[in-house]
Amino acid sequence: MMMPFERYLAAVCITAASMTAVGAAETEQAVDIAIIAAQIRSQGYSCANPTSAESIAAESGPNEPVYLLRCENASYKVRLVPDQAAKVTLVE
Repeated sequence: MMMPFERYLAAVCITAASMTAVGAAETEQAVDIAIIAAQIRSQGYSCANPTSAESIAAESGPNEPVYLLRCENASYKVRLVPDQAAKVTLVE
């Protein structure tokens, strides 16, 4: 069984491998989605088939970006904080 960090690395590697098949902007978005989804999963949240991760510039701060992560089963507002767990809020 894979540990959370190993799952995170696997998601990043799979996404990186697909970089040659899509444009740079699309690749960056795919990496963002995979990384953010892996982070919240490692914190115990369910995110089946993540579809988008939109930046929320109005709520983002220096070194603390905020994203709206949409998954098949739920949507989350995710604040990424360096060296800490992400701050995750379920969006109804």
